[in-house]
Amino acid sequence: MDTAEARPVGPLASGQEQGERQFSGPDGEVDVAAVVVTYNSAEMIEGLVESLRRDATDIALRVVAVDNGSTDDTVERLRRLGDVIVIESGGNLGYAAGINIGMRSVGAARSVLILNPDVRLLPGCLAALRGRLGRGAACAVPAIVDAEGHLSHSLRREPSLTAAAADAVLGRLWPTRPSLLSETVRSPAAYRRPHRIDWATGAALLVDRRTADRVGPWDERFFLYSEETDFFRRLRDCGGEVWYEPEARVVHSEAGSGRTPELVALTIVNAVRYAEKHHRRTALPLRGILLLHELRRWRDPDHRVALSALLSRRRWEDLPHTTSGDAQGAIDLLLVTRFNLPSRGPESLIRAQEGWLQSRIELFERYTVPSVRSQTDEGFRWLVYLDPQSPQWLLDRLNPLVRQGLLTVRYSEEVSWQDLAADARDVTGGRGRLLVTANLDNDDALAADFVARLRDAASRGLRGAVYLADGLIRMDGRVYRWRDPDNAFCSVIETWDAPMTAWRDWHILLHRHMAATALEGPPGWLQIVHGRNVSNRIRGRLVDPLAFRRLFPGALDDVASPSGRELIADALVARPAREGREMVRGAAKRVLLMVLGKNGLERLKERCHGGR
Repeated sequence: MDTAEARPVGPLASGQEQGERQFSGPDGEVDVAAVVVTYNSAEMIEGLVESLRRDATDIALRVVAVDNGSTDDTVERLRRLGDVIVIESGGNLGYAAGINIGMRSVGAARSVLILNPDVRLLPGCLAALRGRLGRGAACAVPAIVDAEGHLSHSLRREPSLTAAAADAVLGRLWPTRPSLLSETVRSPAAYRRPHRIDWATGAALLVDRRTADRVGPWDERFFLYSEETDFFRRLRDCGGEVWYEPEARVVHSEAGSGRTPELVALTIVNAVRYAEKHHRRTALPLRGILLLHELRRWRDPDHRVALSALLSRRRWEDLPHTTSGDAQGAIDLLLVTRFNLPSRGPESLIRAQEGWLQSRIELFERYTVPSVRSQTDEGFRWLVYLDPQSPQWLLDRLNPLVRQGLLTVRYSEEVSWQDLAADARDVTGGRGRLLVTANLDNDDALAADFVARLRDAASRGLRGAVYLADGLIRMDGRVYRWRDPDNAFCSVIETWDAPMTAWRDWHILLHRHMAATALEGPPGWLQIVHGRNVSNRIRGRLVDPLAFRRLFPGALDDVASPSGRELIADALVARPAREGREMVRGAAKRVLLMVLGKNGLERLKERCHGGR
């Protein structure tokens, strides 16, 4: 981080001319802190800074520029200015990630101004925006004009299926159509008066600092586009009001990101992502509407990438995403294991059985430890929680692993997700930009590329709960492949601002607290089904273990390949019966969870297990 010194008065900074106003340094409280995310913005950034100087005539203004890996001389030009706080993010991390980095460096400020690098403030802009906040708005946006002075239709309504369908069919053919039929606000009257809005394009906005802190970090899954839609939505959900202030005006050249076919596709894909996060029931129909819209344009090369992405979710990975020159250094990755903590519910009855602990350490040494040692990506830490009353023989078995640096032990009778977040910072050092926590039970195993796949997901901008959907189940000398989109090998990718971790809730309920994504691919985990665990059943289809031995070194070597007759019998008879039972079991669990809640379901399970 390269920060300018606090120089409220005194000699001019390098690059400034006599009489130019100087920005505040990193210390002390300011009226406004501006955050600008740059990427190859050399030709435009000085115009923005100059307009800030002219408009901040009677306020204390701090300017923070976060550069997302520019290859031109953007950073050099910013540093020559002398009084701009310059932060190099280390890669092209996306607009939302850049804002989050900047927000952590704004210091004490009453409000935060978020700006694209290709805007220029017209005189009186800051005063008008601050005045609107002073009249009760949590966030204020200006009128936007282009380089010729023409007003841009920057105001938007909350996305809806009706508006998406109408926009897809009508486009700009009927600009005066009813508001229900368009997401874009086109009424000239709406741009002449101040009023409350749903959201606006994110080229420029001023937000009250306390409100920004309540809303939390910008969602980094939206590498570019829809990140402001999400931020405004969450701001409104927190009770804040967004206002349009026509007395505040900025010029937006829209020269920053361009419109390549990949960026056009990203616009469409992020609209689906937004729906999946905030309008889950309409996400699939929306995808269908957008697909039909893009099919109409299939002859246009700019839209073929979007069509391809809508047809196959796997193509989303090929769209613009986070890139970093130091992915390992940017991400703190932690595996977490509850070994023998005192527990409630049906698991406590299992753990009370004689020989449970001895059985678990044997499974732990046989499967779990070798799978952690086999990770192709070694840039992670492993935290194991133990009961403070653990027997000495167990500690003797684990101590060699601690001395080797393979795992770190913490002793506790109970661990909340808040406790895990604090311990994660202590164990990893909290030096990265992101935290990834992944749950690992003490009788299961990870595929050798498990950590590498999580790091890749984080580097591509994925945030929230992440599940490697495909895995293997081993039982009675047989291996089964099973797709479980919310399995117990859950992971959470998030910033360090307010981490919730993979233990925020049951693994099947993490979607209540954050976005959840199931990643397709080869098996990412191996569950060992045995007589001393809670989920003691076969699921999935019978497979030949030979195909997966490289993913799970040593864990499947003693499992024989099934015969062709066994594979056919499983596919025609046993597997349909298993899948039918799983459907009934899953439906019953969802109903009981709705009726009884988490605690009631736990008590019911405990009574059922206690009666065995």
